[in-house]
Amino acid sequence: MRIKCIFMQKDIYSGLKLDNGEPVYTQEYIQSLRDTDKKHPDKLKIIAQRGGQERMLSIDADIKIVGGSRGGSKSFSSLMEVLKDIKNPDFHATILRNEKDDLQSLVTDSYKLFSQFGTYNKSQNDMTWNFNNGGWLKFSYYAGAYQDFKTRFQGRQYAYVCIDEGTQCPYKKFKYLLTNNRNAAHIRNRFWITCNPDPESWVRKFIDWWVDENGYIIPERDGVIRYCFMDGDTPDSIYWGNTREEVYEQCKGIIDSLWKDSYEELGYTKLEMFIKSATFIRADVSENIKLISTDASYIANLAQQDEEQRMRDLEANWNWKAAGDDMIKMEDLDEIYDNAEQIGDGKRRASADIAFTGGDNFVMWLWEGYHCKDLIVSRIDSKTLVSVVQTRLREWGVEECNFTYDMQGIGQYFKGFFKEAVPFNNQAAPIPANHQEEEGIKYLYKDLKSQCAWLFYKMVKEKKVSIDSQLLERKYSGDGFDKVPLRQILQKERKMLRRDEDGDDRGFKLMPKKKAKKYVGHSPDFFESWFYVMIFSLTKKKNKKVKGLWMLSR
Repeated sequence: MRIKCIFMQKDIYSGLKLDNGEPVYTQEYIQSLRDTDKKHPDKLKIIAQRGGQERMLSIDADIKIVGGSRGGSKSFSSLMEVLKDIKNPDFHATILRNEKDDLQSLVTDSYKLFSQFGTYNKSQNDMTWNFNNGGWLKFSYYAGAYQDFKTRFQGRQYAYVCIDEGTQCPYKKFKYLLTNNRNAAHIRNRFWITCNPDPESWVRKFIDWWVDENGYIIPERDGVIRYCFMDGDTPDSIYWGNTREEVYEQCKGIIDSLWKDSYEELGYTKLEMFIKSATFIRADVSENIKLISTDASYIANLAQQDEEQRMRDLEANWNWKAAGDDMIKMEDLDEIYDNAEQIGDGKRRASADIAFTGGDNFVMWLWEGYHCKDLIVSRIDSKTLVSVVQTRLREWGVEECNFTYDMQGIGQYFKGFFKEAVPFNNQAAPIPANHQEEEGIKYLYKDLKSQCAWLFYKMVKEKKVSIDSQLLERKYSGDGFDKVPLRQILQKERKMLRRDEDGDDRGFKLMPKKKAKKYVGHSPDFFESWFYVMIFSLTKKKNKKVKGLWMLSR
């Protein structure tokens, strides 16, 4: 009997152990478990699938980015990572998505893995798995203003942090969460980011070494560990190397200035303390056998999306862009969200995209200078809408001559009610700033809409626009989205501001709204009405006193 036990150990045990003392088994033994599970499924058995999932869970790095096609088991694998320390009483972990509402699928999947190890607190205010031995996993979110986010996570310690759908998380917040990835219980710290390809995200820059010139992950580099020192606030300022020594030579001045002799007394070196290991692991839906075997239509559904969506969600291409580049990047808006109030001349104005009952939203912004103070969104009949706008302009303290609206289509209805307003004619000729520009202006912009879009783009890039932080957290619904925070809506709609590739070379032409809907996923009413305000920088209309004007203090 003793001989049999020794023989079994030799076959199933590799001789290695995890940090928590659990044995590491041979691949042959694990495959035998998979084969047995196929014949006799057991819900209590948790076995990684061969391929991407196995690599996600077996490759060790301080920072692990897991990306690829949809359905590649990225999120489920991030839950499986918790199992490595689930019996440790000192294990604390967090998994985040953008909003609390986005977490439901993760919570549902977590029951399949953790029910035998603990209990779940279903409270929306405390979405926590409390494990039997004392450890815990908390589901959380990263949406909201940066300062509020910092306050929420200040002083927290997690041995394991995972940002699910990480391309939606600003780089600045990722960097801050790194400071929370620590523990005093000798548990190996690790940080996961799961995502689908997004060529405009900071993640794309972070993983550039792993991506070929065509946007695909280089097979020989998939899962390869590199080293980095993350200086500054953008991925462009990261020092990279194939070894810690390579990284140190690039930034030794910074590291040396941070080093203290007391660290050496504790057994640390400069390279170990300050230089992080990082890797990228590709997840492919073709390796998710459990999904494919139960839902063969999933891949077919991905294949039948438009080319841009298919290249990202199925082909896992990190470079694919359609209709030119997005002019305004995620980080540009993040900076606007955190920007100081850009009051400028302090004049109150309003800009609106007109829509009645139907698919699109009526959207109207209140501006003070170039600071967004308020917003109304509605779908009501034309008569009621006119009354609402008239009332709101009075409440906001906006003179009619400082109100602009899209006069195309149903916007024509407004002309008879707002005679002093500035109708925004999308197709009008661009407006020269002075006499000298009159001849050349037509070679700069295709039309007035393109001109205002370009001017607004410059304002954003120069951080001359701001928005009320509370306004960003308000949730709105529309055709194709429901109860989504404004900050998220604007991040999505920013994609409408790009050059029309079908235009001629005579000046900048904004991509038509019909095309924009394709890339945004819905009508970009919020963003479009946002940049209408730029017409006031082009028209020098004299303000008139308006009777009955009043302003609510805000």
